[in-house]
Amino acid sequence: MLNINKKEFSQNFRNILQQTGQIPPLPETARELIRLRNNVDSNLTQLVDVIEKDPGLSAFVIKYARMSVFGYGERIVAVHQAVSLVLGFNTALNLSMSIAASGCLRLPNHGALGRVCIWSQTLECAAMCRELYQLSGAKRLLNGDIAYLCGLFHNFGYLLFAHLYPQEFSYLNDLVTRYPDQDARALQLQVFGITHDTIGMYLIKAWDLPEEIAVTVAEQHFPDYSGKHAMYVKLVAVANRLLQNETVVDGCPYVDTVTLMNDLEVSESSVMKALGKIRDCQQEFHTLAQSLAA
Repeated sequence: MLNINKKEFSQNFRNILQQTGQIPPLPETARELIRLRNNVDSNLTQLVDVIEKDPGLSAFVIKYARMSVFGYGERIVAVHQAVSLVLGFNTALNLSMSIAASGCLRLPNHGALGRVCIWSQTLECAAMCRELYQLSGAKRLLNGDIAYLCGLFHNFGYLLFAHLYPQEFSYLNDLVTRYPDQDARALQLQVFGITHDTIGMYLIKAWDLPEEIAVTVAEQHFPDYSGKHAMYVKLVAVANRLLQNETVVDGCPYVDTVTLMNDLEVSESSVMKALGKIRDCQQEFHTLAQSLAA
C-alpha cells in the first residue's frame, strides 16, 4: 500500500497541470489531423494520407469500419474504403484524432482503469453521444462532431494520471478493480484529493482542443451544470448513465435521467432503441480496445 499525503499529492499534481510544458504535447499525427479539421478546404484524400502514415492507426480505422453495424465486414480492406464508404470524413477524422492523441500517454493495459476497459467504455460513450445528437430536437444548441469528440475525450484524464504518476495510478487501478461497487471518482478524492475530470480538463486546454470539450470533461459528473456548453455535459452524462445500466454514475443523483433526456429533447423510447444498438456492439468495441493495447 502506498503512503500518500493527499493534500501534498493533490497540490503537486495541480502545480504540474498548471505548467503546460509538463504535459506531453500532441503527437504529430494528431496535430496534422487537427490542422485538417480546422481547414475548411481539407479533403478525404488528405485525411487518408495522414491516417496511412501510421500503420497502427490505419489498422484500427479499418477494423472500426468492419463492425457489423455498418454491414461491410471483410470487404473493407483499405483506409480509403473505410473513410469513403463507411465512416465519412468527419467521423473518421475525429476518431483518428483521439486515437492518435492517446499515443503519447502511457497507460497499463489491464484492470478496471486499464487501456482495454477505458477504451471500451470510451468508444461506447462516443457512439452513444452521436446517437443522442442524431435523436435530439435541440440540435440548434449542439454540434454533432463536438458531441462525438466529447465522448471520445471524456476519459483522457485517466490517461494523463497514469502517464504522470504511474505508481499512484496503478494503486488506484487496483482499488477500482478490487472494489467495483465503489464510486471511482469518490475513491480518487478520498485517496489523492484530485480527480480524472479535473486532470482531463487541464489536458484538453493544454492541447488547445475546443472549449466545449474542456467544459464537458470538467463538468461531466455534474449534469446540473447550467453554464456555457451545458448541453454537451448533459449529453455525456446521459450516455454514461445509460451505458452503466442506468445507474447514476455522477454527482447528481437528484437529477433523474429522464429529466436530462427532456433537456436534450429526446424521447425515452427512441433512446432505448439507440442504446440497444450500442449494446449489441459491446463485444466489438471491446475487441477494438484490445487492439489498442496490443
